[in-house]
Amino acid sequence: MGFGGSTSGANVSLKNNRREKRSKIEKFQKTTGSKIQGIKSEKVNVVELEKIRKKLTSEHQKKRRRTLLITSLIFVVLLTLFWFLMF
Repeated sequence: MGFGGSTSGANVSLKNNRREKRSKIEKFQKTTGSKIQGIKSEKVNVVELEKIRKKLTSEHQKKRRRTLLITSLIFVVLLTLFWFLMF
């Protein structure tokens, strides 16, 4: 390549000067003194999981229908405007 020793010297210098990355949680704990241990999860039975799954799917279907309805209405309005302006 013909870069000589200056490029490799710069790479070595950058590699040696890297600092250890701290996570945001560790920084927050250090500055505030909090004792965050992480997320605690609870065991949920199969019946409750099925209820949650059905609820989420129904909400998703309602949202998808609403989005489709709004999009189709906008499309019809734009198509009508285009038709009247062109002819």
